[in-house]
Amino acid sequence: MKLFAKGNPVHRPSTEPTNGTCSDLVGSLTDLPHELLLQILDELDDAALCELGSTCKDFNNLIFPLFFHKHQITNPSQGWLSCYRAPEHTLRAIRCSLLAKNIGNIHYYFNKGIDRLVEEVEEMHAIVKRADEVTDFKVYLVELDDWAMRDARELDETQVLRLTSEEWTKLYLGLLTASLTKGCKNVLLSGGAQFWEYLQTRDRRQIMRLESLPGGSSKKRVLGRETARYFDGTVHNKSPLGRQFKPHLAAQSIAKLSPENTAVAEFTDPKFLEGDSASNSLTLQTVKDTKARILHRLMKWTAFFSRKNRNINQVEAPGSSTTAHCTKDFDTVSPVSNRIFRLSDLSEPSTHSTAPTPARTMGRPTPMMESLILRSDMFFASPSFLDWTNQLLSWCAPTLTHLELQCLETPSGTWSENFSEATLPSLIRFEITCNLVIGAANIQGSDILGFLGRHPSIQKLYLHGVQIPAGLGDLPKAGKPILPNLVEVTAHPMYIRWLLNDEEQCPKLEEVVLLTEYYTSLNRSFAYEVLDKALEDLLPRSHKMDVIGFKFTNDHHDLDSWLQSHVDAGPNTSILSSFINTKHLSINAAHYVKIINNGYRLELVAQFVGLFPNLDYLQLKDQPGAPYNETGHILPVVEALRLHSPQVKKVTINIQTPIHVAEFERK
Repeated sequence: MKLFAKGNPVHRPSTEPTNGTCSDLVGSLTDLPHELLLQILDELDDAALCELGSTCKDFNNLIFPLFFHKHQITNPSQGWLSCYRAPEHTLRAIRCSLLAKNIGNIHYYFNKGIDRLVEEVEEMHAIVKRADEVTDFKVYLVELDDWAMRDARELDETQVLRLTSEEWTKLYLGLLTASLTKGCKNVLLSGGAQFWEYLQTRDRRQIMRLESLPGGSSKKRVLGRETARYFDGTVHNKSPLGRQFKPHLAAQSIAKLSPENTAVAEFTDPKFLEGDSASNSLTLQTVKDTKARILHRLMKWTAFFSRKNRNINQVEAPGSSTTAHCTKDFDTVSPVSNRIFRLSDLSEPSTHSTAPTPARTMGRPTPMMESLILRSDMFFASPSFLDWTNQLLSWCAPTLTHLELQCLETPSGTWSENFSEATLPSLIRFEITCNLVIGAANIQGSDILGFLGRHPSIQKLYLHGVQIPAGLGDLPKAGKPILPNLVEVTAHPMYIRWLLNDEEQCPKLEEVVLLTEYYTSLNRSFAYEVLDKALEDLLPRSHKMDVIGFKFTNDHHDLDSWLQSHVDAGPNTSILSSFINTKHLSINAAHYVKIINNGYRLELVAQFVGLFPNLDYLQLKDQPGAPYNETGHILPVVEALRLHSPQVKKVTINIQTPIHVAEFERK
């Protein structure tokens, strides 16, 4: 409460003499003692707080810091919007806050449910438009994917907001385009593939219902035929759902608003009230009554502040009102406006014009993007999303240095078509990633290798989940050495062998990590003999390597058998003993394979490590069961290394401080 002490007033005392009228008494709400004012605010719900905080600058500076503290949300004044499973009205509060323009970093997980998703996307779009610059933009639709796979199956389609796949495309791509053209440098877009499939399934069912009706047309609407322009300065301000009624808002209003005189319903737009009663759980009459109550409440609120504003203008300048302070800072309804409110004003947070807002053209935005991470097949699932992705890559090509794609369910034809001519002249780091378990890998090696051949600037390469050929002969020949600047590579042993096949290829290579793979099919297991062949191909270059590593993703007994085979071979037979120049070894467990908390495997790994004769430093990365703030797992690792790998002087477990094996003492 120190923030609201008397030394920090939240209002400017009024010098206007009162004449005893009711409006004068009510209009002095900000002159109440702070303790009483805070007690009044404590009785309001979040929706009411957002409305009251939008009425004037004084309430804005008082209410929204309280809101952020109450819900443990980072204050926008710090430049961050970071939320996971945020409470309802969070984005609305941030949008209405005068501090929203300071936001430059957005990390947000959209919540479950179509109704809430639409509102949050629209609110986020309004926040981005108000921000001066958005440097980091990372949004996640994983909660929506979970909702589409689980909760949505139990809901009737009439219980959720009507949202077609085309409307979702326009809504989401509008947000992404606005964000990425705000000087954005780092972008991560995750999830949405399962949600997209859910929307498409609904669209197909709707088409089937229409075809089954008498006289129903069998003509299907083809989406994605018209190519929209996204990164040429064309600004789309109108939401595709701007005039669609959102039933859950009416449901909330029924629960929170007291019955009012519904005679003001005659001021509403009849077309807006009618809707399709068969598609909503609320009855038409309930919708009308609820909207009338909302309108009546707003009209009373507007009338009150209009009277207050007329009184204040007689003695002081209008600088204290939010609208006069900075009109561009608010997209909400101005409480001191004399404009007549219509119900359609409530349908969209970022604009209040009932007339369609045409797209306006500005100068082509200057790309500043350096890192782009796409972790969703949704961006390749439809012509519209695919076209947006292609336009994005073309627009940011001059500045993009890091590209990561996790879109394994995308058909091979899409990959080959879109990567056959893509050119990113500044690309330094390129990654194809996937989840721990690999299903159907649709990305062909020929597509990726062709892309690599056109990007000699790549220095770091990560390939996981690409189709594995039966042998080196099945991979295309480069014709000439590629990747002259490659320094680090993590990939399946087959692709490591392909890169090392030509002695003139990858002359600057310093770090090689051999990646095992874990497949969903029980009939398919990782071929560890390919790992041994890759070690044989790597040996001639081992004297140039700073780091040699293994990334294990499969926790099956085959891993133990392979480790044991080298231990049984011993230093005289195992190829590992020939790596006399290897000083630094990395073993990555992918947060899944148990090593340090599995006594048998820990001893086996320590013996395996001991086969490198001159090894000095061991890194154990992404090890499960090793919290950074605990040390109980360290002693067994140190003792195993002392026993089986006495040449190792230093070991690091995950991100903890390096441990000197000889100096470590039991505590």
